[in-house]
Amino acid sequence: MNNISSRTLAVSSHETGKIISFFSGVAKISGLPHVFLHEVLLDPDGNPAAIVIGFDKQFVEALFFDETVDLQKPLSRSKRVFSIPISESVVGRVFDGLGTPRDFLGDIVGKRIPVFRSAPQIIDRQPVIRPLTTGVKIIDSVLSLGRGQRELIIGDRKLGKSTLALDTVLNQKHEALPVYCVYVLCGQKEQQLKEIAGLFEKNNAFLYTVIVAATAESSYASQYVAPFVGCAIGEYFRDAGKDALVVYDDLSKHANAYRSIALLLGRPPGRESYPGDIFSLHAALLERAGQLSKKQGGGSLTALPIVETQEGDITSFISTNIISITDGQIYVERGLFQKGFLPAVNVGLSVSRVGSQSQPSALRSVVGGIRLALSQHKELQKLTQLETTVSEQAKTKIHRGELMLELLKQEKHTNISWPEQVVLFYAVEEGFFDTMEKEQWSNFEDKLRALMRNRYAEVLQHIARDTFDKTVTNNIQQIVEDAKNEFIATQP
Repeated sequence: MNNISSRTLAVSSHETGKIISFFSGVAKISGLPHVFLHEVLLDPDGNPAAIVIGFDKQFVEALFFDETVDLQKPLSRSKRVFSIPISESVVGRVFDGLGTPRDFLGDIVGKRIPVFRSAPQIIDRQPVIRPLTTGVKIIDSVLSLGRGQRELIIGDRKLGKSTLALDTVLNQKHEALPVYCVYVLCGQKEQQLKEIAGLFEKNNAFLYTVIVAATAESSYASQYVAPFVGCAIGEYFRDAGKDALVVYDDLSKHANAYRSIALLLGRPPGRESYPGDIFSLHAALLERAGQLSKKQGGGSLTALPIVETQEGDITSFISTNIISITDGQIYVERGLFQKGFLPAVNVGLSVSRVGSQSQPSALRSVVGGIRLALSQHKELQKLTQLETTVSEQAKTKIHRGELMLELLKQEKHTNISWPEQVVLFYAVEEGFFDTMEKEQWSNFEDKLRALMRNRYAEVLQHIARDTFDKTVTNNIQQIVEDAKNEFIATQP
């Protein structure tokens, strides 16, 4: 049974509305002078029919949940904001954009929670200092995330933006402290929903993950509400003192749906035809992420919004809006993708404004020079292209930079724990692999990681306790030597 229609709300006999205009579920209604924003409107049978998204002196602007509407029937007020039932049982479920289960596993029984809520006040927050590891080397090392952060993933289509978010979700099953994940699909194809659900099923991610899907075929009401439904589910876990992660895939399609709604309502178009309040709409959504203080339970809500650009233009209206709201951006570049550098993250144009504050100290101690090493490598490569004679020291730096670039490459859905990353980055930075050809690195890394997990699991556990002492560095040297000997023995 539909969650929205499963409960009959009290009908007010004092105010009734009449539909003046209606197209694709977007309507103008007269006769409801005291209605408030995001209030649910009822049909004559007392069932929820629409949600209010705006009003003026003459009309109420509303989105209908079902586009097959009898335009002659009156509407009445419910005097209640749009809400959905949420409980622990939402984990492992798939919902539509209105919070209704679409996996045929029954209704959710729980307290009804308003979907549109205010962000926590500053006094109820505390700094973001706890790490949220992604299992993606280039992010954990250079663009590290914290629990409670808002980090934008931006770039052209088909360059791996969703893959980065999905890998972050998959990596949470390795976390000592569980992170409940909510993956919101807005305006995407139905096929993408099936692929993501299959991926979560294969990797047992539904043990801690919820999907909210308003696909391109869904109503405007579903696409408009979906990100807020996902946020409300994440807030349920945050308010219980737990950690939650919400992925919005993607907010550019959400903005496109809202632009269509605004144009159908006859609102004056602004820059790129978007309504001016799209900024406040997304700001209200993303401001709800954060780290709560211990007095408020100490829970966190991390947000990873995704935005699609056209031809790499990050100066467009929606891109600049969300960049200004978030705590940094991960920029995925087409040029790197075409060169086979995956994930195609441009380190120069990407930034995390939380960064090393939330990074495990052991990892922070071995990755501090990565940006500098990559910059030096780029400059030294220019000298070699000019056929300038370079010193042996410069050649060593060039080779080590090439190894570092190979190290930062990673196949999708191959999460690497941060203790393993500590071993890899420390070994390369200290020059333990200076004699190895970069073409050999990929195969060697696989063997090295397998050796760490099977024979040196205690070393990884020691690093996981965030200790990096002389004993650890000696153990890393031993791991490297064993891996080299075994790798050489297997070479033809």
